[in-house]
Amino acid sequence: MAKFLVIHPNMDIYGGGERVAHHIIKALIAHGQKVELLSFDFDENRYAEILGEKLPDATTVHMLGHRIEAEPPFSVYKRRRKIIQAVRQFKKGSTYDYTFSTQTLSAFEAELFDKGKGNIAYVHFPEIHYDYAHSKRTAKIYLWLYKKLLEGGIGKLDLVFANSNYTKTMTEHCWKKFGAPEPVVAYPPVENQFWSNKPLDARAKRVVYIGRFIPKKRHEILKKLAKEFPTFEFVSVGLLRDTEEAWFENFSKDLPTNYKLKPNLPEADLIGLLQDSQVYCHLMEGEHFGIAPMEALASGCITLVHNSGGSGELIPTEYRWNTYVDLKEKIATLTAPNQTEAWQNKRQQLQDKISLLKPENFQQTIWTHVEALMRQTENDN
Repeated sequence: MAKFLVIHPNMDIYGGGERVAHHIIKALIAHGQKVELLSFDFDENRYAEILGEKLPDATTVHMLGHRIEAEPPFSVYKRRRKIIQAVRQFKKGSTYDYTFSTQTLSAFEAELFDKGKGNIAYVHFPEIHYDYAHSKRTAKIYLWLYKKLLEGGIGKLDLVFANSNYTKTMTEHCWKKFGAPEPVVAYPPVENQFWSNKPLDARAKRVVYIGRFIPKKRHEILKKLAKEFPTFEFVSVGLLRDTEEAWFENFSKDLPTNYKLKPNLPEADLIGLLQDSQVYCHLMEGEHFGIAPMEALASGCITLVHNSGGSGELIPTEYRWNTYVDLKEKIATLTAPNQTEAWQNKRQQLQDKISLLKPENFQQTIWTHVEALMRQTENDN
């Protein structure tokens, strides 16, 4: 038995990343490993309500206090300094064999990489290096030192997972030269409760979108669609945090009567909503993978995603959109009465294709590669 320190700073986001961390913890515990979780404060009862399952009882949770924020200028560096101070204090009395970063590679994790036998990371996207490469000169100057500080930690990784082939390609491009191993693709899991074959004509004429209530998730597109399809109901679902309350309050003004907002919806309610809706529209452009479209597809919704990012690896071309006009036309065409039977046949094919996303498959992929690393580490020693 080995001791794993799972590092997920923000367990209070309650999204796809937290579900990944949850199932990584379950996989390790199911195979007899000892697991400790390091995070900032989060409400474990609220976590269980939103995600539909509490953390395994065998998990030891270490909370570092409230999430650390910092005001400009140089907020990223001020925040880094405060995080390192908190992590170093934790590190003094901690012991572990392996670290497993499940959220993002940062100074938070790198400070812990020198005490165990090996370091593992699940990468949702190599954001800092990607942002640096695609930034203008002023932003590059600002990010350069932070990027350099991360690069020392990249070379200490022994095993890397990626959430899609899209992310794998980007991670190799950004990290390979710093010594990172080739990433293993482990698509995020879709809980078994989501899966449904309820016929389309037995569902409400409803279009759903799931995404955090923040500007970059583009909920305004659904608001616009609601005005164009008055006979359909439109629903936006997502996490709403205190920091976005002012934006949300402004966004909530003058909503069409057929458009509803459902912040912080518990998983049981989300599953019920999807399984009784006809269409799911994912509005993010360049989504690194996006577990919400896969949950919608498992639930039996006609699932439309933007023609970019990682979702296209499992969603065929006819269900991808490029422009607003394209999206509007697909909704109208695919929900026409003469398309119902065609969707039933297609839905079964697509659900068969994404069956690899079931939690047991995800957990087995994670464990197979972790176990191989553990054997290699023992042989090397």
